[in-house]
Parts: sequence; structure tokens; C-alpha cells
Amino acid sequence: MMEETIDNTPEDNAKQILERLRINGLWEPAGLGLSYLREGERSLKLVQQHNNPSAAQARVRMKILVEGIGWTVDESEVELIDVQHLSPQEAHIQELMKRQEIAQQWPCPDCSTPLSAFPLEEGEWTFDGQQEMTLPEGHETEDGKTTELVEQWSVVITCPVCDTTVPMEPYDYGLLAGDDLMLKYDAKAATYVALSRPEIISMVDNKLTESIKVLGTFCPLSGELLPPHVRGSVVVFSPRSEEEEE
Repeated sequence: MMEETIDNTPEDNAKQILERLRINGLWEPAGLGLSYLREGERSLKLVQQHNNPSAAQARVRMKILVEGIGWTVDESEVELIDVQHLSPQEAHIQELMKRQEIAQQWPCPDCSTPLSAFPLEEGEWTFDGQQEMTLPEGHETEDGKTTELVEQWSVVITCPVCDTTVPMEPYDYGLLAGDDLMLKYDAKAATYVALSRPEIISMVDNKLTESIKVLGTFCPLSGELLPPHVRGSVVVFSPRSEEEEE
């Protein structure tokens, strides 16, 4: 018997994305030159648009799509961005700075304390299981499957005011926490800190490789599953004491 496959429609995909988007979360549909902010339960605000004809056409299509699934779109204060003079690197930096600025506005869902005021260094990486995801068209697996299982991770942070725990998408956590916290990971048995290429060269040249490891899927000391962002990293490690492990 043949397996029945159900392809998600654009409306289905938009619903899934918007339902997972936090209040004040940023949505930038790939390749359209549009940036939306979630304002309320079922409302979006178009905050930025690339100043070119393709983005203007996409804006009309997206408004029809979003309103067709029962959401509203506020387009009253759209900032037009001239991107033609920017290099790809400059455009990436500008986009990252914009996302970081928006992340500073994310509130605690219970008391409105900014998430940026949480003790982000105490965030706990949590493996939430696997989810079956549809692959982009033309990217089937070797055995012809159009879906694959993808690990789901979150970083749980705790409000210092009301003790509410907030699970965050790893990317969103990175926007708030910055590179320093993303380059450091506290496993059960050791703390790992990712090294830059110059740091690796310096440690090798000075014969300080005893504390260097290359991380895979599992912690080489405790065997625990490691989050994807540290896998493949060259790290310096320091064993944790029993008190730290607790």
C-alpha cells in the first residue's frame, strides 16, 4: 500500500510560523525583503520593506495570504530600506542589528520584565525530542523521502522578578545572549568554550593541546547529547566539580 503524502499549502505554512511566533517576534519571509512584527494575538505589523519592485509586489501577496488565514496586517508605518548600495556582508550586519534591537523589547509573558534582564547565563539547554519536517522541493533524501526528523531544542530562562520559566528558540536566545554565552556550554561533566582559529593555532604552537577537544554529537566525558550549535567545534574544556554538576 502506498503511503499518503500531504503537502502543506502556503496558508498552512504561514499558520504554523505565526502560531509559534512570540509577541514582538520578528518574521522575515525568505527572499521577500519584508519584515513583520507580531503585535497581538492575531495581528502583525509590517515594519520594514526593501525599496524595490519585487518587495512591493511581495507585500501585496503577503497581505492577501495573512488576511486569508484570519490575521490582520498594519502597514501604516513601514520603513523603506534602500539595500542596493549594501554589500551582502553589510546587509547581513544591518539585519542582525535590527533583530537584536527588537529582541531587547521581548517581555516576560507574566510580568513584562524584559527578557534581556533575565540571568541569561543561567539558561538551560533542553532537548525537546524530534519533529518530522517537510523538506524543500527537490531536496528529497537518498531513499526518496520528502520528510526528515529534526531535533528540537529550547533554552529555558527564568524571570528574576516572578520566577516564570520561558523556553526560547535557540536562535532567539542567541540574539539576546550574544556570542560569548553561545560559545560557552556547561555540560554535566565539563564546561566547553569554543576557540577561534587564531586561538587554536596559538594553543597548538605552544603545545597546550591537552585541554582541547573536538566535539561531536555526544559529550566525550559524560556521554550526554550535546546541542547542535556546539557540535563540530574545537573547544577548550575544564572539568566541573560535583557541586557544579548539581
